[in-house]
Amino acid sequence: MKPKVGQCYYAPRGRAFRIYRYDYVGETTSSASPLPDEPFYYNREEARKRVYELNGWRYSHAKRTKTPPAC
Repeated sequence: MKPKVGQCYYAPRGRAFRIYRYDYVGETTSSASPLPDEPFYYNREEARKRVYELNGWRYSHAKRTKTPPAC
């Protein structure tokens, strides 16, 4: 999915996750700046949930696809 100006995403920043908003999106480049009023998230799923809320998307929990080892 191609990003759009104003759309948010999260990215790792040290041991936490930071939420960014796209300022410019071109054919091959894009730029974004962190949202100053958003805190750092120390849980990836919390950051993902907040990004979904900011973008107006419907959130559903990430599904784990790992199967237990065979005995």
